[in-house]
Amino acid sequence: MGNASNFVVTITFLAVILHLSGYAKTTRSDSLVQKSPIKTEIRVDIGNVMPTNAFVKAQNQDADGLAHYTSYSLRLAKQTTGSNLWQQLYGFPVYGVGFYSAFFKDTPKLGNPIAIYGFLNAPFFRAQRWSLNYELGLGLTFNWNSYNPVENPNNIAISADKSVYIDASVNLKYLISDKVSLSLGYGFTHFSNGAIKMPNKGLNTESARLTVSYNFSEVPAYYSRIIPPFIGNFEWNISGYGGSRNVIYLGTEVSKAVRMKGVNYAVYGISSSLNQQINYKSKIGFGVTMEYNGSQNTQIVVENGVLDEADLPFNRHLAVSLYPSYELVLNNLSLVIQPGLYLYRMKTSNMTPSFYQRIGVKYHIAKNTFVAINLRAYNFYQSDFIEWTVGHRVTW
Repeated sequence: MGNASNFVVTITFLAVILHLSGYAKTTRSDSLVQKSPIKTEIRVDIGNVMPTNAFVKAQNQDADGLAHYTSYSLRLAKQTTGSNLWQQLYGFPVYGVGFYSAFFKDTPKLGNPIAIYGFLNAPFFRAQRWSLNYELGLGLTFNWNSYNPVENPNNIAISADKSVYIDASVNLKYLISDKVSLSLGYGFTHFSNGAIKMPNKGLNTESARLTVSYNFSEVPAYYSRIIPPFIGNFEWNISGYGGSRNVIYLGTEVSKAVRMKGVNYAVYGISSSLNQQINYKSKIGFGVTMEYNGSQNTQIVVENGVLDEADLPFNRHLAVSLYPSYELVLNNLSLVIQPGLYLYRMKTSNMTPSFYQRIGVKYHIAKNTFVAINLRAYNFYQSDFIEWTVGHRVTW
């Protein structure tokens, strides 16, 4: 798979971002009006576990390994009709909540994970009863048979019984009747705990998807309005975040169970950015982050058979980074993408790469106050830590 799959993922992601940011045009037809604002959906995924770490590669090569999996989703969704301007801007999307359950070929190593997630499904374009759509999903996954140094020592992909669920897909949908629709698609799912517990190589899947939707009742037609000219603005954001990162002990003075439990280090920081909203959907800008990462340049000591962090100077754990910023705006909700570069941090032999990636979701709980959850990663697939964020903005 390898390079071909990475190419497909990249093209899919770029196509979605270009469309969302306003470069692709969405059309609509009154004949496509959904007859119900509330619908139920059943989605079936049949696919493969992508060989992105040593554990998965070894299992995929085994005849009884992890290569194939099947999952099922039961979903409750709402069809937007244009009551708010953002709904019209995004082509009258569907959004809702789903319940997910996966079954891997070698269940004892991974378990039967279940997830609850929110999703947004919106069209690239519509034509008569057909539509080509993209879908984004985010949630939490439970019930993993996670890493255990004695009972499940080879599972370095998932080390905690909970993880983040991140999903992206494209699908072709056909409206069979006013109540029933059918869609075929292809998607990718990523599972990770954000390095709250190590080892955490993560799990990635790709799958073909079949979704059947049923509308409960009739609703009015889509409501379209004249879109007023956009007036751009600037904003200055200041935010603070906190989190934790687990580090495994590599010494031999304690048992393997104690070594693998490791030490949890605090991570916190302050981030500031200057953004310009260039249209109804997109904000661009740049920012700087100053952070304290307790797991950076750290030393673990053993005292009476217990692991503890060594008392080291504060400045050994400091880092400063610079990043460009892009926000995809959906009313009060934003998808945030911020690739960053460390400008300053103390060098060590086992430090993470200088180039990192931040992706997250931001929600304005008030006009100028927001909360966010960001995943910090490197090498585009390896989780570093999760940022739990609160912030404020000034606009002009």
